Amino acid sequence: MSETASKAAKPAAKAVAAQAAAKVPAVKKKAVKKAKGKEQFVSTPVNALLWIISAVLICGAIFGNYYYSNYVVIDESTIQRLGRVGAVIAAIVAGLALLLLTNRGHELLKFASESYTELLKVVWPTRQEAVQTTVIVFIAVCVVSLFLYLCDIVFLEIVRAITL
Repeated sequence: MSETASKAAKPAAKAVAAQAAAKVPAVKKKAVKKAKGKEQFVSTPVNALLWIISAVLICGAIFGNYYYSNYVVIDESTIQRLGRVGAVIAAIVAGLALLLLTNRGHELLKFASESYTELLKVVWPTRQEAVQTTVIVFIAVCVVSLFLYLCDIVFLEIVRAITL
């Protein structure tokens, strides 16, 4: 009896071992995914500092431009106005450039690079194919428009016949 019991226990032990082996790669895959998700371009304090500085630059440029144009009574010549607009544009560009140095900005640049690589793989239609497709769409739109116009006329006449 013990021999038949040990024979029955062997497949069960193999099944338990197979299940345990199957769980190990899944755990390793999850650990790898978590490690990839926590990958940082800059440290957390530097990232927060960059966000704060860029927000101050952008909000300061917007508020400064508003305040200067509404509350500071100085007759602006074209050179003064050009300088103010240039300073506002420079502050906003500097704020946006700082945002690109954050972790999210790095992800955005990486996404843009990958998107450009995929864009290079696109097979664009030839000029003849584009013209033919445009003509087909134009004709289809005209046919559908004519059909809807005729339906409108028919329904209008039906409603007039019923109401009069």
